[in-house]
Amino acid sequence: MRFKNPLVQKFWKFSTSFQLGIPVLVALTILIMWGTIVESQYDAFAAEKLVYRSWMMYLTMGLLVYNLAIVVVDRMPWKSRHIPFILVHAGIILIVVGGYVTQKYGLDGSMMLPINGKNNYVQVAQTDVVVYATFDGDRYTKVFENEVDFFLNPPTEDKPFKVNLGDAEITVKKYLKYARVSKKLKKSTDANAGASVKFQLQNANVQQVETLTQNSKTKTADVNFGPLKVVLGHDVKEKGRKDRSTNEIYFNAKNETEINYELYRKEEMKSFKSGSIKIGDIISTGWMGLELRLLDYLPQATEEWDAVEVGRPTPLTSPALLIQFGDKTQWTLLNDVIKLFGDNEAFLFSFQNRRMDIGFPVVLKKFEMTHYDGTQKAKTYSSAVEIVPPNGNAPVSGLIAMNEPLKYAGYTFYQASFNQDEKTGEPTASVLSVNLDPGRWIKYLGSLVLSLGIVWLFVQTRRRKTAQ
Repeated sequence: MRFKNPLVQKFWKFSTSFQLGIPVLVALTILIMWGTIVESQYDAFAAEKLVYRSWMMYLTMGLLVYNLAIVVVDRMPWKSRHIPFILVHAGIILIVVGGYVTQKYGLDGSMMLPINGKNNYVQVAQTDVVVYATFDGDRYTKVFENEVDFFLNPPTEDKPFKVNLGDAEITVKKYLKYARVSKKLKKSTDANAGASVKFQLQNANVQQVETLTQNSKTKTADVNFGPLKVVLGHDVKEKGRKDRSTNEIYFNAKNETEINYELYRKEEMKSFKSGSIKIGDIISTGWMGLELRLLDYLPQATEEWDAVEVGRPTPLTSPALLIQFGDKTQWTLLNDVIKLFGDNEAFLFSFQNRRMDIGFPVVLKKFEMTHYDGTQKAKTYSSAVEIVPPNGNAPVSGLIAMNEPLKYAGYTFYQASFNQDEKTGEPTASVLSVNLDPGRWIKYLGSLVLSLGIVWLFVQTRRRKTAQ
């Protein structure tokens, strides 16, 4: 194709030449290599943010599509010998377009199904800052929600992220991509704050230290050690025992220095031992020679995160925010919820992964798991689920197992992992990976067209060589 304008002709020639095509392919190769290195050094999320969804990748892929399309148009008017050439280029363009459609309109996340529970929300990588407010301590109203990308645009001391709430303001001062976190207890002045106890449980064979903290005065905290359960903040005389199938110790705050305790044997409704203890005191439980020593006690306490930045992600790291409300600063983690108290209201602040409603609930009917012989390591696990269609049709049942996904309404459900109780090892929830790929048929079509073009080109070349 030729143009009268020399500048247009020069630009067109450049667009259809290797002067554009080769640099584009080199740039694409470098980006793919870079993405692979980033993913191996950090994780897939970092590779996606820094490489695969970066402006450099979009520009490179756009130039690739432009170059392929211009080269095809330049061959006009087309003849029969151009057909395989056109098919190959069209196939590559369709694959690129299909990938963009999937990236733009698809969904890739996870869904947690509690044992015998259901869920219709998928947690995705995008993050939001959400704030709820209450004036009576009971009913909460969403007052702020905003999508944020602190990974690429982190707040700083000089340029913080601010949440304006009228008379109040929450300031996000710092963001850590990979933070190693630990909890610390602080004495609280909030009248609704619960108590906290740190104790040591020991006998000739066992020595374990545990901390229990109430989220509020109305909430209980407990831990089960097998031969006995320790419960904090439960009025057993008013509400009855929590678990009669095991021995129990109940703690309830008494004053600033002492805490009340009551001991109950399995199945009995009357305590056989009670009193109050201070820090350092020991209770002889009478069970398997176990003794409980009170190491620390706060009648009103709050748990706060302490975060230290590290250079690489690990299973123990998490994104963390340093926020300021009034004259108080504290750390909060991704998908954590913290309560902030103003003069006349309270706020719930959360930095969280977005939850997408897929429009129908998935019910976990049964979760099965097998172990390797002689170990507690999971060998296989599967989820028997039931999907309830939104149109009132009959529920759809299916089994999701490792390498055996379930497809429904365009979504593909994979068995990803499971959660289990740290003490008992029993599964508490099944974790599914959920994928929606609206560009899949475009990519399949592109692959078919590309394959057809390559075969046609091969046959055409063979015929030419045979005819010579």
